[in-house]
Amino acid sequence: MPFRNISGRTPAEVIALLARTADPERRLSVEQQLFPELLNLGTAENVLLFPQLNDKVFSKLRGLTEQDIRYPVPVYGTEKLREDLAELLRPRFGADLDPEDVFGTSGVSAALECLAFALKKTGVLATGDRVLLPAPFWQGFAWCFQQRPGLECVPAHLGPDFELTLDILQRAYYGQPVRPRLLVLTNPNNPLGVNYDKDLLEKIYTWALTRTDLHIISDEMYAHSQLESSRLPFVSAFELDAYRNLPGARDRVHVVWGFAKDFGLSGFKAGVALTRNSAVQDVLSGNDGGETYSWFSPFDSLKHYVIGSLLETRDSGRSYAAELMEEYRVALTGAFESARTALDEAKNIPYVFREGQNSAQFLWLDLREYLRMDAPEIPYERGPHFPHNGHAHNGAPDDGTNNGGGTASRPGGDFRLPVLFSEIGSAESELFQYIKDKAHVQLLPGQTLSARDQGFFRLCFTAFDEPTVREAIQRISRALAER
Repeated sequence: MPFRNISGRTPAEVIALLARTADPERRLSVEQQLFPELLNLGTAENVLLFPQLNDKVFSKLRGLTEQDIRYPVPVYGTEKLREDLAELLRPRFGADLDPEDVFGTSGVSAALECLAFALKKTGVLATGDRVLLPAPFWQGFAWCFQQRPGLECVPAHLGPDFELTLDILQRAYYGQPVRPRLLVLTNPNNPLGVNYDKDLLEKIYTWALTRTDLHIISDEMYAHSQLESSRLPFVSAFELDAYRNLPGARDRVHVVWGFAKDFGLSGFKAGVALTRNSAVQDVLSGNDGGETYSWFSPFDSLKHYVIGSLLETRDSGRSYAAELMEEYRVALTGAFESARTALDEAKNIPYVFREGQNSAQFLWLDLREYLRMDAPEIPYERGPHFPHNGHAHNGAPDDGTNNGGGTASRPGGDFRLPVLFSEIGSAESELFQYIKDKAHVQLLPGQTLSARDQGFFRLCFTAFDEPTVREAIQRISRALAER
């Protein structure tokens, strides 16, 4: 497989870059740039709407003005921007969403971190407090809550059917030596893609808000990623009876959303924190006497320029952004049905899905039958996130001498890469490597997402157009048939 020299870096420098990259999805992206033949279906990206966005918005952007290079005031969103955001989000998050509830940040990860810091500053959280998360869950929660806020993520592992229940959360909560102080729910779920049933959410929120002192953050990043075939509608935390009717609930429930997934603008890093807690609002806005937290992760002037233009675009008198979300549902459903048909036709790629469920942008593959449980353990010796030794790119054992010489320095040869995922089991690592080398397709291993068992992989079917995703699935099928 040919090696692409990234920005003039030597192989040893690329290995060092990989070793410094904490996020597993970004490691996949770096490796995909190294080897352009790889199809990366592991990183959660969405290309479905780019043609429409390019036609209606990007190709018609006006030139920059002097005002566009100045600091936006406030840095978490001008009054006009927050009004437009509230208008866009009300159909999903409630008709009473107020612009004053909206705080722009540089992505949803920043929104999560800003909320964690704000809850610490208001005395709700303290360093070392636990964050309860149904597992599997997005691996980025670890650095959003642990790296700088100093909290500790605690998984509440779902059962073999991957169904969330109140009992699962309660057992994880009461089983901790120190009770968690924050509950984080992702709805629709990542990596499963499912919407949570309203009755279930009502039970969870009622328990959390009446029987514990938990605050709840609802990550609703995929709120618009809804299949037409889904029989279980998305329900925002802000629309729950428990949120609207229980005393104090509005102070303890917070929501995050962003443009990365629903609009496919992951590189823009544009997200929002939504909260009606006045003390948290004061921290996020700087009204508590400190600098607004968005100053350190801002909705900057270029975001105002491009995202603002998107929100201001009108088509047939209506908000084009709102129209686009309607078009997106059709496009997403087509991409899902295409990918699912390819999996069904392959006959040898099991996946976890029930008729009538939502899928957001993912299919959760169950490849446990292809694990080789006698796969040798890989020694972890070097690198902050994973070792420099492990597998060669062609699947042969590495000799651990990736120092810029030998095979590693020969573009086009057997370029020896580090093991990408030291956090997963050896059998899952070997299967990931096999699929990558035989099918030239990257999937995200489930244990990077805190799955309890080895052998599950997340496939993102919006990362490429439909023919490319189908081709990737066919490659995987052929590779597994030879296993």
